[in-house]
Amino acid sequence: MPTPRSPAATTPPAPTSTLSDEEIYQRLIEAIVDQRLLPGTKLVEDKLGQAFGVSRTRIRQVLIRLAQEQVVTLQPNKGASVAEPTVAEAREVFEARAVVESVLVQRFVARARARDLKILADCIDAEEVARQSGDKTMALRLSGQFHLLLAETAAHQTFARFLHKLVSRTSLILMSYTPVERLHVDGGELPTPWAQACRCEEHRGLLAALRSATQGKGSVDQAVQLMAEHLAHIEASLSFQQPEPADVDVVQALSKPRRQRTPVAR
Repeated sequence: MPTPRSPAATTPPAPTSTLSDEEIYQRLIEAIVDQRLLPGTKLVEDKLGQAFGVSRTRIRQVLIRLAQEQVVTLQPNKGASVAEPTVAEAREVFEARAVVESVLVQRFVARARARDLKILADCIDAEEVARQSGDKTMALRLSGQFHLLLAETAAHQTFARFLHKLVSRTSLILMSYTPVERLHVDGGELPTPWAQACRCEEHRGLLAALRSATQGKGSVDQAVQLMAEHLAHIEASLSFQQPEPADVDVVQALSKPRRQRTPVAR
């Protein structure tokens, strides 16, 4: 007669990950911004715990934080999923960005030095290289990073934190509403969102206006106006009728190689 297995023998091993909650939060944000986790993707606590090697309790706390930032949706009896911004929410995000970034542009001009302008130029160069090489995910990340680098120099901590959240939500909006191209793979077709709106030439034009304003050769108002037009162009490029996204394997998405967080030197 076989010896009964002890309860301890059937108990799953305790998580051994050394990741902090902040690191888990950043990894999820990166996966969303990099389009590895698409809007509507189910975020099952058990699978996330498996991917990160931590308990469901810790995963739940991170998901609550992401839900407070409107990057994740939590529904009773349905669990968590990557947020799917509505058309109204998308409009509100761009309206909020226009207000926030007008202030950041003014503060950037008042504080920027030659090194700060070069950092923005390097970011644009890296974005252009990514676009030319077909690395659409990196190009989209660098496009958002241009705005975050500008905010860092502006040194408005409250608006900078707010902009980080708005940029993450903008990534969701672009994934949800950017016109879809067809990508041929092994004889089949897969939809792939490609944000053409935040193009390098608009960033270069904005950088030129910022440089001119910091040197006293141009007006701050012109730079503010170009930022407003730039954000308006992105919003105008959106298409609010898109096909349903395909199912995504969360564990597989999180196991893919991570992007460099800061590809430009400071």
